[in-house]
Amino acid sequence: MKESGITDQDSTAFGKTLQALLLTAFSLANLEPFLRRILDALSGPGGFGRGCGLAIVVGRPAGAPTAAFRNIPAAERRLMLASPRICPARQKKGEVFCAPIIRDGAKAGYVFARTGKYGINHGCARRLAETAAMIVATRLSNEVRDEELNREKDIASAVKHVQELYLAFPNISIEEISRAVLDEARRMTGSAFGFAGHIDPASGCFLTSALTSETSSQCRMIEKPVIFKKFTGIWGWVLKHKKPLLTNEAAKDGRAHGLPPGHVKIDKFMGVPAMSGRKLLGMLTLANPARDYCEADLETVQKLARVYAMILQRKLGDDRRREEDAKFKAIISSSKDIIYTADLTGRITYISPRVEDYGYAPEEMIGRSVVDFTHPEDQDFALKAIAMTAKTGRILPILPYRVKRKDGTYFYVEQKGGIVFDHGNPSYITGVIRDVTEQKETEMRLKESEALLRMVFDTAKDAIFIKDMNGMYVKVNKACADFYNLPPEKILGKRDCDIFPPETTTETFKDDSEVACKGKTLVINRAYKLPGGTFHMSTIKTPLRNIHGEIVGVLGMARDISDLKRMERELALTRAADAVSKMARPMAHDFNNALAAINGYATLIADGLTETSPIKTEISQIIKAVKRAAELTDKFQDFARNPKIDGQEDADA
Repeated sequence: MKESGITDQDSTAFGKTLQALLLTAFSLANLEPFLRRILDALSGPGGFGRGCGLAIVVGRPAGAPTAAFRNIPAAERRLMLASPRICPARQKKGEVFCAPIIRDGAKAGYVFARTGKYGINHGCARRLAETAAMIVATRLSNEVRDEELNREKDIASAVKHVQELYLAFPNISIEEISRAVLDEARRMTGSAFGFAGHIDPASGCFLTSALTSETSSQCRMIEKPVIFKKFTGIWGWVLKHKKPLLTNEAAKDGRAHGLPPGHVKIDKFMGVPAMSGRKLLGMLTLANPARDYCEADLETVQKLARVYAMILQRKLGDDRRREEDAKFKAIISSSKDIIYTADLTGRITYISPRVEDYGYAPEEMIGRSVVDFTHPEDQDFALKAIAMTAKTGRILPILPYRVKRKDGTYFYVEQKGGIVFDHGNPSYITGVIRDVTEQKETEMRLKESEALLRMVFDTAKDAIFIKDMNGMYVKVNKACADFYNLPPEKILGKRDCDIFPPETTTETFKDDSEVACKGKTLVINRAYKLPGGTFHMSTIKTPLRNIHGEIVGVLGMARDISDLKRMERELALTRAADAVSKMARPMAHDFNNALAAINGYATLIADGLTETSPIKTEISQIIKAVKRAAELTDKFQDFARNPKIDGQEDADA
């Protein structure tokens, strides 16, 4: 080995070898053929020579190292491949040259040269080795950049494919989009297995949306769940911590809790959460590539996960909005009311299918003004309401008007409206129209019934009154006022004690208390001293209840039965007189017969006596008594034929 300076001959030979190295640097061959060409240049006449041992060993981020050898024994080759970044020790000074290959500031490999018996300048040899190392390093850097560029292009292509799939088919399912993302992730990482899934917003469970078919076919688990409430194992760690995880020794990872019996064996694992800000939306999981996972794989999957997260966010939002829209449409369709929206000029932009009940199809009303369907008498009112809404941004809470059916008839409605604002400005009008035709008709019938009841109340001959729980009159009719000898307005707000004498007040208060407190209905026949005179009244008092069944007062109806009572007395007297007549007439006849016999026998006895007879005087007294009895009997007979009772005579008088 020459230790002296470089001679002209060395310079010429070195220049030729250097030129060969530089030409090789522009080779487009793959790395291994490229390294062999470097060795060819180094072993040329101006280099180390054909007999020297040469080696270029390059470690790879993933996979086995790449190397090219010349005159290196097999055993030594294995040692070099085992430590691709460590130069072999010098065997003897000046015989071994080792130049490290530096890429991105780190040792990526080395150029090794062991000189044989061919002499070479030491300085030239060192420079050749260093130049070769620099050329290889440059090639590696370019190769890394090319790989990164190709990977970025591949990622961009994958992202574009997923995005175009989503944009081209807006109704694509989450399962289908998850399958597309998973397929791209597997292709770019060489993963054998994988799954993609999302978090259900309603339950918080993880739903497996896409799973590799190989996983399903090779899995021997009895149950193969696709919905997970609990996040366990190594994949659960990713979801719980919202962080990516890469390991090429999954079985030894402390975060793995083992797999259930029959599950596919996982040697290498990579999981990446799909995040939107701090919100977890889903996850991409890959496993068991043919090589080890590297950081580039993680970056690739993270980019796909970001796209997956964006699509999930929009898709879940779209699905949720579609569900809400479907619910709202179902509610609107099932509502008995007509629901519509209109712009600020009153032109209809949406109307619910309920209009079909009135003969219209929704599409024939959209674009037309609300006023077109309003009764002519109500159109001015509707126009003013719309104009006020557009001007002030306010709307009347309830708008009553009439709407035209398709057949030309009209029905009564009440509209509750609202305004939707956009950045503080009125944007459009919403309205809920309720058909109140039946209600209006009911109100009219109620008014008619009320008028009829009022007429009956006011014209009834019986006294009708209503008292509250304090005993105050709240309503009386004219007949009641006449009994009290007061105008109706003078009675309202007063109690019985303000109108009746004390003895009457005591009785009415007792009756009212029993009705109001015990809920009884009383029928009372009693004579009352009233301001209009004394009347014999038949009164019915019943509790007055509200719609909740609570007693709120006393309802009373009273009828003057004074004439009826007098007629009852007369009838009783007549019946009594008739009974006396029926009994007295036969008695008088029999009594007269008895008196006639007594008078006859007494007269015969008197005629047979002398004037001086001592009993003649007694017989004369008997005859006189019989005559007086006969006179009484005649009067009794006259009464029997035409009975007269003092009470009846007084009544007749």
